[in-house]
Amino acid sequence: MSERRYIDVFIDGLIGYFDHLNESVGLPRSVINQSEADQHSAQSVGLELGTPYLLKNEATIGLDFTGMISVSGSSVGTVFVSAPRALLKRILLSHGELELGDEFMRDLVGEIANTLAGNARRELGADFHISIPRVIQTPINTKDYSLDTHCYLLPFRWRSSKAELIISVKKN
Repeated sequence: MSERRYIDVFIDGLIGYFDHLNESVGLPRSVINQSEADQHSAQSVGLELGTPYLLKNEATIGLDFTGMISVSGSSVGTVFVSAPRALLKRILLSHGELELGDEFMRDLVGEIANTLAGNARRELGADFHISIPRVIQTPINTKDYSLDTHCYLLPFRWRSSKAELIISVKKN
Protein backbone atom coordinates (compact mmCIF):
# COMPACT_ATOMS: atom_id res chain seq x y z
CA MET A 1 0.00 0.00 0.00
CA SER A 2 1.39 3.40 -0.91
CA GLU A 3 1.78 6.31 1.48
CA ARG A 4 -0.63 8.17 -0.78
CA ARG A 5 -3.36 5.66 0.13
CA TYR A 6 -2.89 6.36 3.84
CA ILE A 7 -3.05 10.10 3.21
CA ASP A 8 -6.24 9.68 1.14
CA VAL A 9 -7.91 7.56 3.81
CA PHE A 10 -7.13 10.04 6.59
CA ILE A 11 -8.16 13.05 4.48
CA ASP A 12 -11.47 11.33 3.68
CA GLY A 13 -11.91 10.70 7.41
CA LEU A 14 -11.18 14.34 8.23
CA ILE A 15 -13.73 15.52 5.67
CA GLY A 16 -16.27 13.03 7.06
CA TYR A 17 -15.67 14.20 10.63
CA PHE A 18 -16.26 17.85 9.80
CA ASP A 19 -19.18 17.04 7.48
CA HIS A 20 -20.85 15.28 10.40
CA LEU A 21 -20.06 18.22 12.66
CA ASN A 22 -21.41 20.70 10.09
CA GLU A 23 -24.61 18.68 9.70
CA SER A 24 -25.14 18.63 13.46
CA VAL A 25 -25.24 22.45 13.47
CA GLY A 26 -27.19 22.81 10.21
CA LEU A 27 -24.33 23.66 7.84
CA PRO A 28 -23.96 22.01 4.42
CA ARG A 29 -21.61 19.10 3.78
CA SER A 30 -18.21 19.68 2.17
CA VAL A 31 -18.15 19.74 -1.60
CA ILE A 32 -15.06 18.43 -3.33
CA ASN A 33 -14.28 20.50 -6.40
CA GLN A 34 -13.91 17.81 -9.09
CA SER A 35 -11.20 19.68 -10.98
CA GLU A 36 -9.08 19.70 -7.82
CA ALA A 37 -10.15 16.32 -6.40
CA ASP A 38 -6.68 14.85 -6.88
CA GLN A 39 -5.29 17.46 -4.52
CA HIS A 40 -8.23 16.98 -2.13
CA SER A 41 -9.09 20.66 -2.16
CA ALA A 42 -12.43 21.03 -0.37
CA GLN A 43 -14.81 23.93 -0.49
CA SER A 44 -17.07 24.16 2.50
CA VAL A 45 -18.73 26.63 4.78
CA GLY A 46 -16.45 25.42 7.54
CA LEU A 47 -13.70 23.12 6.27
CA GLU A 48 -10.82 24.19 4.05
CA LEU A 49 -8.04 21.72 3.26
CA GLY A 50 -4.54 22.91 2.47
CA THR A 51 -2.02 20.98 0.41
CA PRO A 52 -0.25 18.11 2.19
CA TYR A 53 3.51 18.45 2.30
CA LEU A 54 6.45 16.35 3.43
CA LEU A 55 8.03 17.42 6.71
CA LYS A 56 11.79 17.65 7.02
CA ASN A 57 13.59 15.40 9.48
CA GLU A 58 13.47 16.69 13.04
CA ALA A 59 10.60 19.06 12.34
CA THR A 60 8.72 20.69 15.19
CA ILE A 61 4.99 20.20 14.89
CA GLY A 62 1.94 20.72 17.01
CA LEU A 63 -0.38 23.45 18.15
CA ASP A 64 -2.02 23.88 21.58
CA PHE A 65 -3.37 20.30 21.81
CA THR A 66 -2.27 17.25 19.83
CA GLY A 67 -3.95 13.85 19.78
CA MET A 68 -1.58 11.03 18.84
CA ILE A 69 -2.47 7.52 17.69
CA SER A 70 0.14 4.79 17.16
CA VAL A 71 -0.47 2.30 14.36
CA SER A 72 0.74 -1.31 14.33
CA GLY A 73 -0.05 -4.59 12.59
CA SER A 74 -0.05 -4.62 8.79
CA SER A 75 0.94 -0.93 8.92
CA VAL A 76 3.15 0.96 11.35
CA GLY A 77 3.49 4.59 12.27
CA THR A 78 1.84 7.48 14.00
CA VAL A 79 -1.00 9.87 13.25
CA PHE A 80 -1.38 13.24 14.95
CA VAL A 81 -4.27 15.70 14.98
CA SER A 82 -3.20 19.07 16.31
CA ALA A 83 -5.48 22.02 16.99
CA PRO A 84 -5.47 25.37 18.74
CA ARG A 85 -7.77 26.22 21.64
CA ALA A 86 -9.97 28.37 19.37
CA LEU A 87 -10.86 25.47 17.07
CA LEU A 88 -11.51 23.08 19.94
CA LYS A 89 -13.72 25.65 21.68
CA ARG A 90 -15.77 26.06 18.49
CA ILE A 91 -16.24 22.29 18.23
CA LEU A 92 -17.21 22.00 21.90
CA LEU A 93 -19.72 24.83 21.50
CA SER A 94 -21.08 23.16 18.34
CA HIS A 95 -21.77 20.08 20.47
CA GLY A 96 -23.61 22.25 22.98
CA GLU A 97 -20.85 21.87 25.55
CA LEU A 98 -20.55 24.76 27.98
CA GLU A 99 -17.42 23.52 29.77
CA LEU A 100 -14.44 24.81 27.77
CA GLY A 101 -11.53 23.97 30.06
CA ASP A 102 -8.30 22.25 29.10
CA GLU A 103 -9.55 18.85 30.25
CA PHE A 104 -12.43 18.99 27.76
CA MET A 105 -10.10 20.16 24.99
CA ARG A 106 -7.67 17.31 25.71
CA ASP A 107 -10.53 14.83 25.59
CA LEU A 108 -11.84 16.32 22.35
CA VAL A 109 -8.54 16.30 20.43
CA GLY A 110 -7.94 12.72 21.58
CA GLU A 111 -11.43 11.76 20.44
CA ILE A 112 -10.91 13.40 17.02
CA ALA A 113 -7.63 11.49 16.54
CA ASN A 114 -9.32 8.27 17.68
CA THR A 115 -12.28 8.81 15.34
CA LEU A 116 -10.03 9.41 12.32
CA ALA A 117 -7.88 6.37 13.14
CA GLY A 118 -10.97 4.23 13.76
CA ASN A 119 -12.40 5.22 10.40
CA ALA A 120 -9.06 4.40 8.76
CA ARG A 121 -9.08 1.00 10.48
CA ARG A 122 -12.54 0.30 9.07
CA GLU A 123 -11.28 1.24 5.60
CA LEU A 124 -7.88 -0.50 5.79
CA GLY A 125 -8.93 -3.69 7.58
CA ALA A 126 -8.69 -5.48 10.90
CA ASP A 127 -4.88 -5.80 10.64
CA PHE A 128 -4.59 -2.00 10.90
CA HIS A 129 -4.26 -1.78 14.71
CA ILE A 130 -4.62 1.52 16.52
CA SER A 131 -3.64 2.52 20.04
CA ILE A 132 -5.67 4.49 22.50
CA PRO A 133 -5.12 8.22 21.97
CA ARG A 134 -2.37 10.06 23.76
CA VAL A 135 -2.70 13.82 24.16
CA ILE A 136 0.28 16.15 24.11
CA GLN A 137 0.21 19.85 25.02
CA THR A 138 3.70 20.86 23.94
CA PRO A 139 5.34 21.25 20.55
CA ILE A 140 6.53 17.90 19.18
CA ASN A 141 9.84 17.18 17.54
CA THR A 142 9.35 14.38 15.02
CA LYS A 143 12.71 12.82 15.99
CA ASP A 144 11.34 12.17 19.50
CA TYR A 145 8.66 9.87 18.10
CA SER A 146 10.85 7.60 15.96
CA LEU A 147 8.97 8.50 12.80
CA ASP A 148 11.00 6.23 10.53
CA THR A 149 8.89 6.85 7.47
CA HIS A 150 7.90 9.97 5.59
CA CYS A 151 5.89 12.39 7.66
CA TYR A 152 3.19 14.37 5.85
CA LEU A 153 1.42 17.40 7.24
CA LEU A 154 -2.01 18.46 5.99
CA PRO A 155 -2.94 21.96 7.16
CA PHE A 156 -6.66 22.63 7.40
CA ARG A 157 -9.07 25.27 8.68
CA TRP A 158 -12.49 24.97 10.21
CA ARG A 159 -14.39 28.20 10.78
CA SER A 160 -11.19 30.22 10.35
CA SER A 161 -9.12 28.24 12.88
CA LYS A 162 -6.00 26.50 11.58
CA ALA A 163 -5.20 22.91 12.53
CA GLU A 164 -2.97 20.08 11.32
CA LEU A 165 -3.27 16.42 10.45
CA ILE A 166 0.15 14.74 10.50
CA ILE A 167 0.48 11.26 8.99
CA SER A 168 3.55 9.04 9.29
CA VAL A 169 2.33 5.54 8.38
CA LYS A 170 3.79 2.83 6.12
CA LYS A 171 3.14 -0.79 5.26
CA ASN A 172 4.82 -3.15 7.72
